Amino acid sequence: MTLNDLPELEEALATAIHKLNQAPVVWLLGGSCCLLLQGVELGKPPRDIDIYADAAGIQPLHETLALQAVDAPRLDQEGIYSSILSHYEIEKVPIELVGGFEVNSEGSSYRVEIDQLLYPAAPARHIRDVTVRLMPLSHELVFNVLRNRQDRYDAIAEAMLRDMNQHLPLLQELLSRNRLNEEHRMVLKRLIGLQP
Repeated sequence: MTLNDLPELEEALATAIHKLNQAPVVWLLGGSCCLLLQGVELGKPPRDIDIYADAAGIQPLHETLALQAVDAPRLDQEGIYSSILSHYEIEKVPIELVGGFEVNSEGSSYRVEIDQLLYPAAPARHIRDVTVRLMPLSHELVFNVLRNRQDRYDAIAEAMLRDMNQHLPLLQELLSRNRLNEEHRMVLKRLIGLQP
């Protein structure tokens, strides 16, 4: 499955990227769309578009999508997640804008740092006539281990192992800047041979 197989999603994604790229802040495409664009095997096609930024970037990004807004950015603390969250819709495709994202799970604590850490390591893809930067797979691996999505983290690890040297430096940086419990580290070790 590729984005070309999903023309409605591709159209909505191209429109969203074009709008978001007008904001004077950096952001990344995450979630299942980002995995699809990086060759990760998904069990089913993406249903929505996930956009990530640091908290300071949310208002400018929200303004570029204001005409498509379903709600306004607000602090959302649900279960293991904390973020500034807002929702949009383009071509009937739901979009989530997530800022200042943090995950706290079973003693592990992970903070998503877009500007300083993830954006500089983000691969770029071209969709129609626009360019988008993608959440690095190292982030997606840690995130999905923390939320216990084995279907996702097994597929992500498989994609990363095709070129582990490309992903390892950022993964090690993420692990040094965040706190992962022993169990989560052991899952990572099993998946990609990483030392705990």
